[in-house]
Amino acid sequence: MNKTNALLLASTLFSGASFALAQNVADTDGYERSTQYSFGPVSSAAITSEFAHQLRVDLLLRDELSSCQFANVYSNTGGGNNGGEHIVNPSFEIDPATPAKITVSADIPEQYLTNNKTMHVNCIDGEGVDYNVLVNIPGAPIVDWQIDVVPSGEFVHQPYSYGYHSAYTVTSRLTVNNQNNQAYCSTLSNRGVELGLFSGKEAKGPFHSDVFTVNKEVLNDTRQPVLYQILQCENAAGKTLAVKVFSLTNPESIYLLEDQLIIK
Repeated sequence: MNKTNALLLASTLFSGASFALAQNVADTDGYERSTQYSFGPVSSAAITSEFAHQLRVDLLLRDELSSCQFANVYSNTGGGNNGGEHIVNPSFEIDPATPAKITVSADIPEQYLTNNKTMHVNCIDGEGVDYNVLVNIPGAPIVDWQIDVVPSGEFVHQPYSYGYHSAYTVTSRLTVNNQNNQAYCSTLSNRGVELGLFSGKEAKGPFHSDVFTVNKEVLNDTRQPVLYQILQCENAAGKTLAVKVFSLTNPESIYLLEDQLIIK
């Protein structure tokens, strides 16, 4: 084959390939749990994940002639090393009782848990037309909890037990980005000490983002040795827990015993 013919053939193949590019079907519902598609081989998608580490999405095909072959999950975080990079190829499972239902699942690595993501699903409609169906996946809630606890009463000494601070003042600033409009936050455990972390209440939702502040004196009438608080924020794709434990048994100060942020 001479050079001219080779160039013509390459040009023809490239031109044909350009017309065969899959048509994108966008997720227009943002990062919510479910979305409806107005056209294409998939009629709806629903995030059914229980944990951020284990992505699970149920796709419902528009008709029995439509099908989906493979998918890819990408990070949406711009900049840095994770900007738009490929994360994983999910697996497919067809429901035997409902062939039009496909469950797409994948394990998400730790470094991507709070990143917003997009799943690209390659599908074909009944006429053999290729589509790239997009599903928006929110990252797990982002929680920044700054809290300070200082004595504001007497230190009570007990002869055969630990001493304790009779009162203390809590100053808290809780910044939450749930990355999703249908998310909830609540205090999971407090050992009877309600700080009203969410605008004076122990829970809030649904909401996307907010900043909550508390400045409150607590009377330690139950002689607790610690201030123990666990809060959780949950969206469509996962949960974030924040744990704070302060010791109340040191006469000189109140200090932080445990400080954890757990993404589930």
